[in-house]
Amino acid sequence: MATNKRKFGFWSVVGLVLFTLFWVGLLSGNILWTSDTPPLEIIDDMDNQQKVKAQAPSSFFADGKATRDPVEYTVPRNGTKYNVSLDDADTKNINSIPVTAEVLARGKNRFETMCTPCHNHDGKGNGLVVQKGFANPPSLVRPDAVAYTDGRIFHVISAGQNIMSSYADKLSELDRWCVVHYIRVLQNGGTHPKMTAAPKTEKDNQTTAQAGTAKAASAQ
Repeated sequence: MATNKRKFGFWSVVGLVLFTLFWVGLLSGNILWTSDTPPLEIIDDMDNQQKVKAQAPSSFFADGKATRDPVEYTVPRNGTKYNVSLDDADTKNINSIPVTAEVLARGKNRFETMCTPCHNHDGKGNGLVVQKGFANPPSLVRPDAVAYTDGRIFHVISAGQNIMSSYADKLSELDRWCVVHYIRVLQNGGTHPKMTAAPKTEKDNQTTAQAGTAKAASAQ
């Protein structure tokens, strides 16, 4: 009888542990379930708050917008206010930033940080938020975008366009011009149209000559 009691006690403990693990896993959301209802949260760790998210409507403000417009006549610290109109963008926005490897690297960094969620890494507009259902922005590599002047592209980044908001308060003027240069790289298939190849050195000339000699010898 003692042996039977020990076996019964052991399997009871095993069953209780498995039962407990099952419900812990189920309630914590770690076990697949057919319902779309979120798992039961004993302690929500502030996951659910009475807050207003960016670009969401809000009845708290009279205009119904959650995202607030900058206070009139103010500019960000160390920033400038962008006042150029679209009609003047081509002539007043002059890109004086030289095309260098450092500028393109900076532009790529800022583009991939701020622009790829919508425009994707190739600039064609199928970014992650678009894949999640957000509106697809126009491709940056389409022919009419390629025909834009640097000043026009700078204007769109600075003032916004359609549902795209202004990035003048998020990117400095220098960074915006760097992004313009990097967009030209995307439009030109990976190289900037104003970048010139580095002059060949004497070593490069010797290598080219040796390759030509070897090719001629193989042909004979």
